Amino acid sequence: MQAGRMRYLVTIRRREVIPGDPGGVPRGDYADAFTTRAAFAQLSAMKAAEAGLVEDQAHGQLTVYDCAQNRTITAADRISFAGADWSIESVQLPDKLRRWIKIDVARKIGG
Repeated sequence: MQAGRMRYLVTIRRREVIPGDPGGVPRGDYADAFTTRAAFAQLSAMKAAEAGLVEDQAHGQLTVYDCAQNRTITAADRISFAGADWSIESVQLPDKLRRWIKIDVARKIGG
């Protein structure tokens, strides 16, 4: 393990279940669920253009430790770190050898 690899403290945000909602589906505002340590690698603009991704978005990949709490992260959650909110595009299956979970994230930059 490299020193300082998991240098970001990220906050996982989830929708709250509104009391009295007949369906019990989470429809409230996003609220802080928990925090965890993560590493972040941003996708370069050249690779994003080659992949045909929208140019007014920043894309990257978060790496978190594989633990019971982090296994609850889904694409319905949001992640807040470095002063910005990021949407989760996908959550990869845990890597049993390295004990990491990789999360693909994106955020809208322009109007």
